[in-house]
Order: sequence, then C-alpha cells, then structure tokens
Amino acid sequence: MMKPVAMIVGLAALFFTFTSSADVGHDQGASDKFGAPLWVWGVGLGVLAVVGLALFVQARRGKLIGERFRGFSHNAKLLLIRSPFSGLSVSLLRLLFNLYLLAVGFDLLFVAKFAAINWTFHGLSVIPAGILSDLFGRRRVFLFSYSGNLLITTAIIFVTDPQWLLILAGVVGFFEGGHAIVGPPFMVEQSKPSERVNLFSLNGGIQVAAASVGNLAAGVLPLLFASLFHIGPESEWARRAALLCAVPVMFCSAIPIYLIKEEWQPVNIRRWFKDIENYPRIGMLAVTEGLIGLGLGFSAPFFNVFFEQHLKASTLQIGAIFATASVLTAIMTIFIPYLVARLGRVRTVTCVKLAGLPALIMLGMSHDIVWAGVFYVLAILFIGGPYPNKGISDPIYTLFAMEVVKERERGTTNGIMHAFVEFPMGIGAGLAGSFMAVGDWQSAYVLGAAIFGLAFVVYYLYFARLDVPEAGLAPATARSRA
Repeated sequence: MMKPVAMIVGLAALFFTFTSSADVGHDQGASDKFGAPLWVWGVGLGVLAVVGLALFVQARRGKLIGERFRGFSHNAKLLLIRSPFSGLSVSLLRLLFNLYLLAVGFDLLFVAKFAAINWTFHGLSVIPAGILSDLFGRRRVFLFSYSGNLLITTAIIFVTDPQWLLILAGVVGFFEGGHAIVGPPFMVEQSKPSERVNLFSLNGGIQVAAASVGNLAAGVLPLLFASLFHIGPESEWARRAALLCAVPVMFCSAIPIYLIKEEWQPVNIRRWFKDIENYPRIGMLAVTEGLIGLGLGFSAPFFNVFFEQHLKASTLQIGAIFATASVLTAIMTIFIPYLVARLGRVRTVTCVKLAGLPALIMLGMSHDIVWAGVFYVLAILFIGGPYPNKGISDPIYTLFAMEVVKERERGTTNGIMHAFVEFPMGIGAGLAGSFMAVGDWQSAYVLGAAIFGLAFVVYYLYFARLDVPEAGLAPATARSRA
C-alpha cells in the first residue's frame, strides 16, 4: 500500500544526489544550481509525508484502489490494465523525442515545426475517426489506428532526413489522432453512472503514475546505453536506443483492447446525422478546447526543451523532475472525487485549472533549475499538458464532456474536442518557435497562461449551471438548448 510513498521518497533521495552526480555533458554550473536550500527540502518532504499518511489511512480503510477496482466491468478492467502501458510508452517518447532531434543536429525552429505538423495532422484525423467509431465501433478504429502508429513510430526513430521526418510527423500524428478518441467514450459506455468518477479518476491516476516511471526511465536509459556502448549520454545513439525501449511497451498496450468484447450495432449514416442534437454543448466544448490548445501550444510541447536549452539541465535531471510531477499528479488524482462531491464537476475543474496559472507564468520566468522544477510540478498538477502529463482534474473534465452529450454523440464529440485542441496547439507550437529561437521563453509562457485562463472562464460561465453538486447533471436531451 505504501508503494507510491516509497517511490516519492526514492525520487527525493535521487534529487539530493544531483549536485554531485548529474553533470553529464553540461557545464558544472547547471548542476550546482540544482542544490536547494534545506528549507525547500523540508517543506517538500513535509508535504509528501502528509500525502503519504493520507494514502496510508485510505489504504487501511480499503477505499484507495481495491474496493473501486472490484466493482468495474470486465471491459472496464481491461481498459485500466492498458493504462500503465500507455502512460509509460507515451511519456518516454514525449520526453526524449525533442531532445533526440536536438542531439541529431536539428535546431529549435525545426523541433517547433515538427511539433506543429504533428499536432495539426493529429487534429485532422480525430473528427473522421470519431465519426467512424460512432458508426462501426471503438475497438475496430483503435486497433487499425494504433497499428499504424506503432509502425510509423518505429520508423521515425531511425529517419534523419529532415524532409522525411516532417512527412512522418504528419503521418504519425494522423494515426495518433485515430486511436486517441476511442478511450473516453468507451470508458463511459463500459461503466455505470455511479462509478464513472472513480473509474476516470483511477484511470487517470494509473496513467500518470506510469508516466512517472516513463519520465524517470527517459532520464536513466540514455545513461545506461552510454555506459554499455561507450558513447555520450546526451548523444544521438544513446537517446535513440532509449526511444526504442518504448516500442515493445506500445505493443503491450494494444493487447487489452484486442481482448475487449465490444457489442456494437452499426448505424445508418443518415440516422447518425439526425442523432447529433446537442450542438450548443458540443460547440462550447469545442471553443473551450480551441483556447486550451492555443494556450498550451506556447509551452507544453517544449517543456523538455526549456529545461535543456534554457536551464542546461541534463536528461537525468529532466527525467527526475518530470517523474516527480507525474507521481504527485497520480496520487492527488485519487482524491479529486472527494472535491467533486462538494463542488461539482465544473467548479472543481475550473478552480483547479485557474490555480495553476501563476505557476506556469513563474516557470517561464525561472532561471534557476530548482525553482523551475517546483513551478513545473505545480503547473502539471493543476494545468497538465499533452497526454499522458494530464492535470489532476483532467479525468473529471473528460468525464463531464462525455456525460453532457448523448451516447451516439460521444465519439464525434471527443473527436471534435481533440481536433479543436490540436489544431490550435499546432498553431501555438509554430508561434512558440520564433520565441524559442531568440531565447524569449517568458513571453510565450505569459501569452499561453492568459489564453488558457480565458478558456476556463468561458467554460465555467457556460457549463456551471448544468452541474449541481450531489444533484447530477442536466441531461443530454434531444435538441438541448443549454
């Protein structure tokens, strides 16, 4: 029961060793900056002790994970079994790939261009994939798209030609979008209304916990391969070998979906079109996602680049910081249902998201790796980032979006939401490149925070009236005007 606490204590111990051992390929000044005053460690460990005690009490009462897991359906359990594989593989790829491109010899503008193309094509595919999943079933769409994603991801790790890399960025983004829309609608359909908050929170917590392992592995694996093959830990081949470790994990994450038994009745396309009735709600979700994507695009895809290029952090340091954020997010996500019970879904999401804006702004202003690490952890906890680095309220945000529309609208709604977050994220990533190229991180982070804040003010003003704590949601009725 104490494994999460043990993991955090281990990470804290790892932090203490950085001043003497983390200087791998960078100047010593970057490593020296990581030494923090004793009061910082005291406060951090005090908070961790309180969280650990709360987890221990909940575990002793049987209310932490086991009691929740036993009540889920067979398919819901398979989705949860898939979560750690998914979180582990994606976190490893996301943390290392931009750094790998820099190690190959590409500049910051190329990295930004790659991210912009990837997110744009991701957005292009999700609406068609959402429609197809509504028509023919979630499982079929997922298995086709994920197979393509697995093959192209394997290929892209070895390609170094810039033109082919940009082409493959679009192709892999297209396949990624094809399977990304399946999860939330499927989870809603495989669970009862009374257990959905627990299911989504537990799923999110497991994914982020696995992401912490992936982030830490992304810092350690290049060191391991560097020692095995006598190459530099920040070199192209050390990072390529570490990226390849994600491929078999990706394959394992597809197996639970293959085992799911989905009973799906294909519908006529005309009937499907007539069934889309909650246009105002879907439209406001799309507007919110568009603002979220544009705001996050200025910073979230390049957190790893920020630490390496601006703060001169090593891969091990970046991995440990990212892993700490993921561990804390996984733990705190478990407690979100208690906040939802008091405030409701919309108020919980809005309060948590807006609480993270100061941390994001301060992160962009940071020149010290210790404080940057602290602000990054807070920003991920409250705001989140691209999958799997989600914030603690993101499972509830996704659940609410699936509950305020009808069953036959869920795949399409999720596809529209993905499209509207990823097109603007691609735009934001492209704009961020010009800031990064001249070393101006502060402006990008301030702009991103302002747009992100506007997104959740709009979200709250429209959706708060539909969500009353302990009284349920306003139903997704035919041609709802809400």
